[in-house]
Amino acid sequence: MTRLLPLLLAAAALSARAAPALAADPAPARQCFRVSQMNGHTVADPKTLYVGVARKEVYRIDMAGACLAGANFGDPLVIESRGNDFICQPIDLDLKVAGTIGLSPCIVSKITKLTPAQIAALPPKLKP
Repeated sequence: MTRLLPLLLAAAALSARAAPALAADPAPARQCFRVSQMNGHTVADPKTLYVGVARKEVYRIDMAGACLAGANFGDPLVIESRGNDFICQPIDLDLKVAGTIGLSPCIVSKITKLTPAQIAALPPKLKP
């Protein structure tokens, strides 16, 4: 038991030092945008949509399924927020494709704000 006591004290000291460091790490900032500030979109593939937002921001919106597979270049997207104008997480976005057969709903799985380098790396045909 006497050999375990120094180990327990050392472990307690390490965890006491680590706790403030962990608490000091800020939570990741939410990257929200307003539906009213959207200014274009591009369908990249059946599961990926790029959306342009004011001030030259671009967001990648990933779908859970291939709901964009039937979307033609000219087919409008019905994009609405749920509750208010802010989109901060996938559940906030109600997205449907308006095609010849009516409205097809999409389930948004992920929303990612692209960095300026990622925007620059997009092929011109994918930039919204």
